[in-house]
Amino acid sequence: MNPKEKISKPGQKTGKPKKANDRSKRKYSNVLIWSGIAIIILTTFFIYLKAVNYRFLFNWDDDSYIIDNVDIKDLKWANIKLFFTSFYVGNYQPLTMLFYALEYKLAGLNASLFHFNNILLHLINTYLVFVLIKKISPENIIVPLITASLFAVHPMHVESVAWVSERKDLLYSFFFLLSLIMYIKYLKEGDLKYLTVAGLCFICSCLSKSAAVILPLVMLLFDYYTNRKYSWKMFLEKIPFLAVSVITGIVAIYSQQDAIRDMPPQMSFIEQVAVVSHSFISYIVRAFVPVNLAVIYPYPKEIGSVLPVLYYLAIPCVAGLIILVWYSRKWGKDGVFGTLFFLINIILVLQFLPVGAAALADRYTYMSYTGIFFIIGKLTAYMTSNTNAFFRKYKNSVIIAFLLVFIVFSVISHQRVKQWTDVDTLFSDGIEKYPHSYLSHYIRGVCYLKYHALILNASDPVKKEMYVKKSMDDFSKAILFRRNYPDAYSNRGYAKGLLNNYPAAINDYDSALLLDPKYTNALINRGEAKRELKDYNGALEDFTKAIEVSPQSAIAYHTRGSAKFFLEDYKGALEDYDSALKIDTLFTMAYNNRGSTKFLLQDYEGALADYNISIKLDPQNAEALKNREVVLAKLMNTVK
Repeated sequence: MNPKEKISKPGQKTGKPKKANDRSKRKYSNVLIWSGIAIIILTTFFIYLKAVNYRFLFNWDDDSYIIDNVDIKDLKWANIKLFFTSFYVGNYQPLTMLFYALEYKLAGLNASLFHFNNILLHLINTYLVFVLIKKISPENIIVPLITASLFAVHPMHVESVAWVSERKDLLYSFFFLLSLIMYIKYLKEGDLKYLTVAGLCFICSCLSKSAAVILPLVMLLFDYYTNRKYSWKMFLEKIPFLAVSVITGIVAIYSQQDAIRDMPPQMSFIEQVAVVSHSFISYIVRAFVPVNLAVIYPYPKEIGSVLPVLYYLAIPCVAGLIILVWYSRKWGKDGVFGTLFFLINIILVLQFLPVGAAALADRYTYMSYTGIFFIIGKLTAYMTSNTNAFFRKYKNSVIIAFLLVFIVFSVISHQRVKQWTDVDTLFSDGIEKYPHSYLSHYIRGVCYLKYHALILNASDPVKKEMYVKKSMDDFSKAILFRRNYPDAYSNRGYAKGLLNNYPAAINDYDSALLLDPKYTNALINRGEAKRELKDYNGALEDFTKAIEVSPQSAIAYHTRGSAKFFLEDYKGALEDYDSALKIDTLFTMAYNNRGSTKFLLQDYEGALADYNISIKLDPQNAEALKNREVVLAKLMNTVK
């Protein structure tokens, strides 16, 4: 007998007990896995829970998507058809709009359900990330747990979850992840039904947000990582996916044509390369050090002269990173796979073709960061592996370090969620971090003007004037940082008009129209300012131009009708009010003013009918109520 061979003690079982022991280990392992998932989900839920009590961000897309969007407020076939044939805020996202319509059906304009569903979708996506990574890295459960935990609590993901308008991010990611999970099942089992389901999920993802178009490239990346042999079949099976991508891409480009007024500054080639490189490195740095997060990251104010040195240094940093990733192939495919997953998912928003007012945005990392988190998970698994002699003695330290990172990220996210309480808080935070952001000043100015001044403090003249002046200050700063911004001039003119400074208001409208001669609102507002100065002919000219520019603008017809009314052209005013009401049958003020015009034309029955409609639409309309009393008295005297 070999002296080293162990001898069974009396009563000790051999053979089968080993299987029982394996089952016990698996059971214990499953308990740890589900405990880890539960901790991640519960932590994430409590990070975002406070957002359930937040309002909509009334002038930061939530108004266009939900508050003022009549299409979601009646869940009927005609409106559902509109979701699939219309663009909203420059995006084609019919499934997202359908989701909003369902929520409105259940909760109306109560934002709590919308916020709760955002949180719920994020929690589901976190679990799907765990499932996806576990399927491609089943050998060590640490990898999917770490990837999912960072996905769940990372501060850069707060924007996508706390902002109702970013439902499209969460929804497209849900279908995107499902599609990849089904594709991995297809790769492992070869059953076409999984590829078919992956295709259906991909279509749903594209109908939620056009960012999903890159899925065919990600599928090829999974082919590479799973060591699939290259063949014609590999490429042919992706042709339907590629066709969906092309169609979605064309629709997305078309939808964006007239959507964005906030265009980026003109840049030279070297400036553009530096800005794109800086954005790319910034995304990577913030994956590890998420600081100075803001709703808008403006382009550097030095564009056109000499950029800060960090922008130029970013170019060799990108080159060095490419070399490092290429060199990492000698250790395996993990680094290449994670980096390419990040790059493929973020490449469309790296501003190679600059669009919009921001150089980067937190929401663009929602799916792309999964690649970076995967690399972190792989490195952590490697350093905590018992087979690694060098790191073995530091195993506990590595685990503790990651737990500390998880806690720190959770705390930062918890604090970051608070910034999404309302528009004022959100953009004041952004201005504090990036004072030269013209768009942040503009959006906060609109908030002060339209929300604080005209809604919250409508009956408080002192507070109303205070917020009107604060809005003017923000619009002035927006103009300082971007001279060719017509919206800022137009809104500053409107604020000046509220303070009865009509000549100064007209000067600002002139500036806005010099930059954009077809700016309908500026034409209408300038006309109203002229009307206040009793320049009725000048007002009439502006309103007519507004109608020429926007023939479907009910407000333009209504304001021109008012100008004709003051010029005592009652028949002309009546025609314009009729036109306004053909466009907008719920235009309360137009009914009231048309009633007044009919009254002067001695059409008392017609006037009464219009006042009745105006009051039905707005029972608190004091002017219409008063006018109806007058016409009723007139009718009674006529009968006598």
